[in-house]
Amino acid sequence: MRYVSSVSGGSITHGLFAAAYRELERAAFAPAAVDKFVILPLIREISHRSFQLRLVRHAGRLALGETRTELLADMLERRFFRGCKLGQLSTECCFIFNAANLSTGVRFTFEPERVGDYVIGYAKTTSRSGKALRLADAVAASAAFPGAFSPLFLGGYDFPCGEDGDPPLVDGGAYDNLGLEAVGNLKPPTCLIALNAGGLFHTGFAGGIAVVGNLTRVNALLYRQSTTLRSKIIVERFKAYEYAAKHQSLMPDFARRGVFFSLATTTKPTREWQADRPYADETEIDRLANLKTSFAKFSWANCNALTYRGWWLAGATLSRFHRGLLPDELPHWRALR
Repeated sequence: MRYVSSVSGGSITHGLFAAAYRELERAAFAPAAVDKFVILPLIREISHRSFQLRLVRHAGRLALGETRTELLADMLERRFFRGCKLGQLSTECCFIFNAANLSTGVRFTFEPERVGDYVIGYAKTTSRSGKALRLADAVAASAAFPGAFSPLFLGGYDFPCGEDGDPPLVDGGAYDNLGLEAVGNLKPPTCLIALNAGGLFHTGFAGGIAVVGNLTRVNALLYRQSTTLRSKIIVERFKAYEYAAKHQSLMPDFARRGVFFSLATTTKPTREWQADRPYADETEIDRLANLKTSFAKFSWANCNALTYRGWWLAGATLSRFHRGLLPDELPHWRALR
């Protein structure tokens, strides 16, 4: 069984993967199919158009009662998902789009079979009264960064303990920026590939407008603390697995199998992986790690560089720690066109 768990902007790529899953399955997940249905549609869109600009152009709809998050969902629907409903996704893979419930303060899950959280309870995804829940709605809620986007109110669901009305949903990264809580109970032999694509925390003077600058800094500090704690825990769980596997000792219940990396990771690759797979120098690694994630237009060069960086890191870490999961002949980079 495959699992995909995402938060924030990563949910857009996840949504493309989920919408194309049946096509990818028929193509045996060939690299060319992944490029065609997932990677290239996203890169072509964000390297030619700015989502921010389009949101501004449709600002008049806000006066009619719509929210920025609803506008985002409609844009995602038109550009990527075109009528795809969350409840109609393939069940051969567990797709988990994570949002944060501002009322309950916990993770709110969007899955093909259920939506909800452990406080208000869960409802069948297809039980919504009125319009069926779109994949675009789940992605928009998961990516609705607080401040830039207002909370999304689903409407149409009867949650077992939802007496307080529709839950206000924002970016899942506000609760769990790594999206790991949803898959944290998956024990070996399942292998978790965890990527932190969040921004870096810079030391020094906060700057900005008095009070506002400090509040922004405090918010960044709290974000860094929670992400660091989750990162340390998952790394310790991976180390516990590696130790037990290496020494053929009893596998602790705490142990998990997997790899963890971020764009700023400087892992040492194996000689096998490094051959014919260029390694970015420190200047390039720092540049990519400091690119601000937003709905602004990205250049094709930056899109290509970020995609290669993620591909390289996944291959480098897996080939180093879990070589048996990869084919005998390691994959090579295919230029994106």
